[in-house]
Amino acid sequence: MRIPQIADGPSKAVPVDHVAANPLNPRMIDPDSSAVQKIRDSIAEIGQIQPTTVVTRRAFLAIHPEHESEIADAEFVQVVGGQRRTAVAQLEQLLKITIDDELAATRSRFLAATLAENLDRQNLNPVEEAHGVQSMVAECGSGKAAAEQLSKTAAWVSQRLNLLKLIPEVQAALVEDDEMRLPLRVVRDWHTLDSAGQLAALTEWGRQLTAVNRPERPEPATSVPKQRLSRVVAAIRRLGATPAEIGATLRAELSLEDRRAIADELLRDAASVEQ
Repeated sequence: MRIPQIADGPSKAVPVDHVAANPLNPRMIDPDSSAVQKIRDSIAEIGQIQPTTVVTRRAFLAIHPEHESEIADAEFVQVVGGQRRTAVAQLEQLLKITIDDELAATRSRFLAATLAENLDRQNLNPVEEAHGVQSMVAECGSGKAAAEQLSKTAAWVSQRLNLLKLIPEVQAALVEDDEMRLPLRVVRDWHTLDSAGQLAALTEWGRQLTAVNRPERPEPATSVPKQRLSRVVAAIRRLGATPAEIGATLRAELSLEDRRAIADELLRDAASVEQ
C-alpha cells in the first residue's frame, strides 16, 4: 500500500481549539521557531492559503481510542499542517480545514498520512524521521511493510532506524539548525559502535571541524568572516581549553573502560602517521 493522498476537498473555517494537535506527529513544533514565524507572517499578510487536513473526532477515536484524553473535547484531529495550526492560533484567527475521514480508515493509513507531507517536503530532521519510521514499523509489523507503506526502500527504513541506536550527543549533532549539522553520511556506521566509540567518533569529528574553521594565519580585513561553530563543537570546546583540561573533564565523567576506549579510537591512525 502506498502513502495515501491528502484529499483536496471543500474547506471550512473553525476556531483553532476545535482541532486537536496530532498525537502521532513525530515533529516537535516550536511555536517560537523561524518556520512558524514565516507562516504566521504570510497568513497575516495574505491569509491561510492551504487548509489543514483533519479527520473527525469519531473517526480518529475509532482507530486510536487510547488518545481520547489528549484530544479532549476537540471536534477534529489534525493530520498534517501542525505549523499552520500553531501560526493561526497565535494570530487568533479561524483555521481553514479540509475534512477527510478516509485517512482514518486504519491505523497504518492515518500514520502514513501523518508522515507523508513531512517526508515528501523533508520537513522533519533525521531523528524525527527515525521516530516516525519506528512507529510505522511497529504498526505494520516489519520494516519491509513499513517501507511499502511509505513508498521508501527497505534500506532507507533501516538507515533511519539505525539513527535511534546513536547516543543523544550524536543525535543532537544530527539536528543542528545550520550548515554545521553532522551529515548523515558521516554517521552511517556509527550505530555499530558502543557509547564510548560513538563519543570518540563525535569528538574526532568535532576536532576536524574545528581545525577546518581555524585559520592558519591572520585573515585580511576583506576576507569572508569565519563560519559560526555548531553547538556540538562549542560543547566540545567547553570540555576545556587545553588537552589536559579536556582529559580532567572526561576523567570526572567517564569510567576507566570508556576512557580507554576513547583513547583507542583517537589514536587509531597514530601508527600509520608515525611510520
